[in-house]
Amino acid sequence: MRFLIFRKADADTEQGAMPSDELLTAMGAYNQQLVDAGVMRAGEGLRPTREAVRMKLSNGQATVIDGPFTETKELIAGLSVFEAASREEVVNWIKQWPMQDGGGNVTVEIREAGCPGGCAEVHPGPDANQEGKRFAVLLRSSPALEAEEPVAQEKLDRLDAHNAAEAAKGVLLAADGLRSSARASRVQFNGGKATVVDGPFTEIKELIAGYWMIRVASMNDAIEWAKRNPYPTGPDVEVEIRPMYELDDLDVDFTPELRAAEQRMRQIQLEATR
Repeated sequence: MRFLIFRKADADTEQGAMPSDELLTAMGAYNQQLVDAGVMRAGEGLRPTREAVRMKLSNGQATVIDGPFTETKELIAGLSVFEAASREEVVNWIKQWPMQDGGGNVTVEIREAGCPGGCAEVHPGPDANQEGKRFAVLLRSSPALEAEEPVAQEKLDRLDAHNAAEAAKGVLLAADGLRSSARASRVQFNGGKATVVDGPFTEIKELIAGYWMIRVASMNDAIEWAKRNPYPTGPDVEVEIRPMYELDDLDVDFTPELRAAEQRMRQIQLEATR
């Protein structure tokens, strides 16, 4: 089974604070353990929402709202893709989250991936490593999405065809839907002690129902891409568009071991999509 792991934002991540060497070392070792176990397929950090936008689409008209956004505890600072036999297995891995992150006071959300009506996997084409900036397009949830109301097959087929074409061009790098938060869990750390809270969660409009990861030249290009995306739900849709961190964005010196581990995980991610 595939799961999306969301590390919730806090004041430090929203300020764009750089990780300490201690945190990088601890998180690098933790990620390496996950990769070695075949659990972690990808891991990405999202830049602060002061660099983000939210876009509302209604009857073909787009309204763009610049960040930052204020509901910090519901924002996302990073996402990872896990493969595991069950949500319980993922919870046990998340309980080992490094205490160096946030001083042992973080919240990690575990969401089952997949479209309720079924959607095709994305396989990036040979040009997926082209130059550009990576952005996450995060679909905000709604009561209909949380209830997993059926979507017409022709709409899902249209989305699959669009995703395949964008992936073949090297623009779309990854995409997936998320099941209802009734299938989700949150691991909340307080002083390093973990408490597990199972869904469903009530703040529906702040939940994520799906994502696309794209590589384009600029935020304006990302906005235009998101406008053209054939969302199978609607007519009213809201997305959040977030720039993603690259290794060179971090104002730190990576040890050869950490850089090698990062490159290995990138290679695993690429191989898994092809």
